[in-house]
Amino acid sequence: MNSSVHFKIGRVTIGGTAPVVIQSMTNTDTADVVASVAQCKRMIDSGAQMVRLTVPSMKEVAPLARIQAQLRAEGFLTPIVADVHFNPNVAEAVAPFVEKVRINPGNYVDKRVFASFTMTDTEYDEAVHRMAERAAPLLSICKQHDTAIRVGINQGSLCDRIINRYGNTPEAMVHSALEWLDICESMDFRKLVFSMKSSNVYTMIRSTTLLHEAMKARGVNYPLHIGVTEAGCGLEGRVKSAAGIGALLLMGVGDTVRVSLTEPPEDESPFAHKLVQALTSLHPQNAVIQDDTLYFSEDCADIDAWTIRAAAMAGYAYYKHHIKDIQLENGLMSQEVLQDLRLTILQACRIRMSKTEFISCPSCGRTQYDIQHVVAMVKERFPNHPGLKLGIMGCIVNGPGEMADADYGVVGAAHGHVCLYHGKEKLTNPIPVEEALDALEKLIKNNCP
Repeated sequence: MNSSVHFKIGRVTIGGTAPVVIQSMTNTDTADVVASVAQCKRMIDSGAQMVRLTVPSMKEVAPLARIQAQLRAEGFLTPIVADVHFNPNVAEAVAPFVEKVRINPGNYVDKRVFASFTMTDTEYDEAVHRMAERAAPLLSICKQHDTAIRVGINQGSLCDRIINRYGNTPEAMVHSALEWLDICESMDFRKLVFSMKSSNVYTMIRSTTLLHEAMKARGVNYPLHIGVTEAGCGLEGRVKSAAGIGALLLMGVGDTVRVSLTEPPEDESPFAHKLVQALTSLHPQNAVIQDDTLYFSEDCADIDAWTIRAAAMAGYAYYKHHIKDIQLENGLMSQEVLQDLRLTILQACRIRMSKTEFISCPSCGRTQYDIQHVVAMVKERFPNHPGLKLGIMGCIVNGPGEMADADYGVVGAAHGHVCLYHGKEKLTNPIPVEEALDALEKLIKNNCP
């Protein structure tokens, strides 16, 4: 018998038969309490049912506590999630007062690089045991304070131990998640949420469904947070998010959602709510597939709802049936709009690349340059390179790893400067944005005819 785990995070119930919960993340400096409180309130007013803030170091712990206290004093009871990178001590410091802590398994692994080293089973098991020992203090604190943990598995930040044995694959992501499931259950900690993130829609769907099936086989379903990371902005970001998130929701997978857009955070929740609502009357059996082509037809005047429904159905059909094309019909929209949407969906699913693909993060308090402006500059400057993938990332914490799927990347450094990357290879020290884009243009001219 399957046990569907559900619990409260603050006043919000997640998992089981509870409604899908919408969340978003601030991009203010967490140390700036006034700006962060103001942005949290805007996000909550726009529909965020959980709010996540980055806590990159110990110096942001006290400001986060003040942010939460100020929100509570003003009557905002929305759960606060601490996003922790690198330092497990930070997670332990915030766990007593926030409702949820998001951690990356990479923070708890051995730092040794295993690129050309094969571990024996014994060595592998010993490494997992050391990871469990490092995690034990956090699990104990969270149990004591009834704090939830989200184990965030990102394709771009899998540890070398996992990649060495399983490759950088959806299956590797699942192995990483199951290691943590075993560790937490061995310590009787079950207030767990898992997420499987990638900027590649197929990888995100595949890893999430594999984890869902693996948990189901074990007889327990922990809540799943779903989202396409580094989705971008504008139509492209919304389509990519709808294709990935929508496909999973059509399969009945997913308990909480974030639409990650390189836009003001208050833009994310309204579209996420529309996404969930637009799929309530859509069913996978509505898909008509002939000769590897999805035909999706309905008259709908709401452009957002239509975009969501078409993209979600395409994401589902691509994952389940490996379609090679889509055809859209909507008597209330022009052929120009439909063709633009068709090409955008095909690109989002990587069925057919007709222009440059831009992979950009939504940014957070770690970002120290105007990423939204730079994304606009990059999109304007390099629009027509089919097959070329360009990453624009907020900071060094996740940037090089999570945009490793891109050919070239612009990664935030400090004080308005960025570094240029080729895959994970750093090409420059921090330089001004214009200088980086000039260098990027030369690289593209020389390598992308």
